[in-house]
Amino acid sequence: MNRVLLASSSLEYVEALLDFIQGSSYSAVFQVTAFSQPEAMSRYIEELSPTSTPDLVVVEEQFIEKWISSPFADKVPVLLFTEQFVSEENQTEIRKYQPLPAILAKWEEVLLSSSRREKGRFNGEQTWVIGVTSASGGCGKTTVALNLAKQLGRSGYSVFYLNLETIDSTGPFLHTTSMEMQSESGGDSFSQLLYQLRTNKIPNSSFHGEKKDRIDLKSYTIRNERIQADCFIPAKNRKELLQMNKSDTSELIRLITESGQYHFVITDQDSVWDLRSEAVMEESQLLIWLLSDDIHTMNKYKEWMKFHKQLDPEQYENRMRKTLHVINRYMGNMANELPGEEMMAEHYLPYIPSWKQMREPDLLLSSPIYQKEMSKLCEAIGVLNRENTA
Repeated sequence: MNRVLLASSSLEYVEALLDFIQGSSYSAVFQVTAFSQPEAMSRYIEELSPTSTPDLVVVEEQFIEKWISSPFADKVPVLLFTEQFVSEENQTEIRKYQPLPAILAKWEEVLLSSSRREKGRFNGEQTWVIGVTSASGGCGKTTVALNLAKQLGRSGYSVFYLNLETIDSTGPFLHTTSMEMQSESGGDSFSQLLYQLRTNKIPNSSFHGEKKDRIDLKSYTIRNERIQADCFIPAKNRKELLQMNKSDTSELIRLITESGQYHFVITDQDSVWDLRSEAVMEESQLLIWLLSDDIHTMNKYKEWMKFHKQLDPEQYENRMRKTLHVINRYMGNMANELPGEEMMAEHYLPYIPSWKQMREPDLLLSSPIYQKEMSKLCEAIGVLNRENTA
């Protein structure tokens, strides 16, 4: 749920707006603390802490100075009430007298925009790791990861698709059998790469200053035109993946990012909580967290949030700051509430009925409707704009 600080000198206006929120679906979206007196608002601000800071401030002009002087002013988006006409693009002012649903829709828009800015935008100066993850299996991680890689590849970016699943699910879609025949290194190339990564580490401080041998990443990768990206041949020995620790996974991701060959690394891993997932969460610049509209998924994610917030609150907050919540297989409305009070779905990917009993795996990567929404997702994370998408 989003915390909103509301301040207006008109007590009647404040009460009308609060009554409307309480009697609508917005009661599950906004938690409003309202004031009609500047002095009362000042006392409230003095008692704020980093964990109780509002997510949005909506105030009239006579209250704005009170907020600007607070230590949290530069961290929270502000909407200034005005009685003048305000354009739709204006993200700093809001017309006071208009239909209440329009006011609340504007609040949501500004909150969403602020959330995206906080997560950062790709600037091309470094390789971005985008982790596609979920707390529950069956949410469509692989579908999203493959289509995201394809969308970015088609848009002119160089992309690496990193599959860390214990049991590879991409075979029917990427035709990995034919990929193995094209591999230069032959055999189980992924196991060979892991071995080289491990033996290339310098475990002893007496070797301080000795340079590691440079690993030729290209000899272990292969191009897959179906997703317009490079990738590894899936590991034949599943034990290799099960034995991968956090350090192994981080080293592997850094090997790809530090090669200077890619704009993006898209990761796809198991839903279970393991050391591979832990490394992906730390190494990613953006986490696309998938949810599906069912009780099982929502509850599992709620328990995940609760556990990790208790385990390490600071680490939890850092991960949430770079997380984009995406509803996959969206059918036009939500039957279940989102699991966290501070959560909001930031993007929706559609349910494609033709995938239900799919006989041609390639259809998974060729739905115009899904590709269109993937393009919008790329816009949302600042990777594409409408001009180069068109």
